[in-house]
Amino acid sequence: MIPTLPWPRRTLALALCGTLCVVVLWPVASGSGGPPAPTGSASATSQIALASPTPETPSGPFGSASASAGATAGASASPVATPGAVATATKMPTAVPTQTDHPWAADPNLVLAKNAGRVTVDSSGRVTILAAPPPASVYPTAKQLPTSWSGLIQEPPKTGRDDKSVAYTDYNYILFCGPGTGTVVLYYWPSARDTVTTKSGTFREPVNLGTNRYASTYWKAQDAGGYGRGMIAYLAEVEWPAPDEGLSWWSRPGVMRWGSHPATYVENLVDAINWEASGHTALNYFYVIVHASDLTAAALLDHVHADIGMGVPVVIAARTSDGANSLPFWKLKSKKSAGNHFVTVVGYDDSAGTYSVMDTCGLTCNDRNVRAGMKTMSQKALYALIVAESDNDGIMW
Repeated sequence: MIPTLPWPRRTLALALCGTLCVVVLWPVASGSGGPPAPTGSASATSQIALASPTPETPSGPFGSASASAGATAGASASPVATPGAVATATKMPTAVPTQTDHPWAADPNLVLAKNAGRVTVDSSGRVTILAAPPPASVYPTAKQLPTSWSGLIQEPPKTGRDDKSVAYTDYNYILFCGPGTGTVVLYYWPSARDTVTTKSGTFREPVNLGTNRYASTYWKAQDAGGYGRGMIAYLAEVEWPAPDEGLSWWSRPGVMRWGSHPATYVENLVDAINWEASGHTALNYFYVIVHASDLTAAALLDHVHADIGMGVPVVIAARTSDGANSLPFWKLKSKKSAGNHFVTVVGYDDSAGTYSVMDTCGLTCNDRNVRAGMKTMSQKALYALIVAESDNDGIMW
């Protein structure tokens, strides 16, 4: 056994330990770590403070949107000193975490506030959630929102010429009732009205689904063929609220889900409407979904009274016919041979027992091949068609 002195070994051990600590802990001190906590989830607590108005957006409904949730800067690599040389900091590429996925979910606080009558819209179109319900409202027997402009909103036909007189064919256009309804709704929100009445441009689907399903068309805000077509195309093919970008249920731009059978889902539509109505500040702003299985005829009337009373319409998902009733501009046929459709309630008359229903289908869209618009129909019939809709989508109010 070779005798050793304890002090030199302890000194060597401490030196080695110190060196290891510097190597291990230096990256931690410089900012390395796990991914940032997700923000902007549609299921997060409502962004509207109780009993306080929502903040004004600085640049209008299509101005600067907030950054996508999770798009915060990642950690850069730490510089490493090279023995015998002067240490230099080398800037490495910044990692940007991807959007944290999550399922769509309603904000329970907004749902509770809406049901309690605590969500209000003032004369300037700003939403406030009150801390306590206001006195019970007395609604007039009949009320109608103005429709001189919105009543001319029409989806583009599946074939024809666009607003630059270029011939096209795109069968996806007959599926644009969701974007058409969204355009009607947003016309009544001051933060979005200017965009609805001025939006124009060239639009194309975000995915090529094949021949006659990938046209590039130019649309104005106003044309003899129909108003709001620029906004309809924008909602269908471009709309993408920042907090929803890249999520599994909203993987491409546009409120349409671009599978082999494109369709508008209520989750996409309600987020898009709230996002635009709030001036790109909130997904949980005003509109909430009530599925058909949770809706009664009396509740439908109450919701229509409340929203029309605040100057905004109600979104309806309904069957075009159930064998006994049909939407205006659609043929009476069996429920099985009918289809699902989005329309908008823009008025009511309780004495007559009717709702004023706005349909944005143009030529080649509905089964009567007529230009739709606004018509009244039985309150009882509309409720029956909501219940008959095959996806249980219900209403947004």
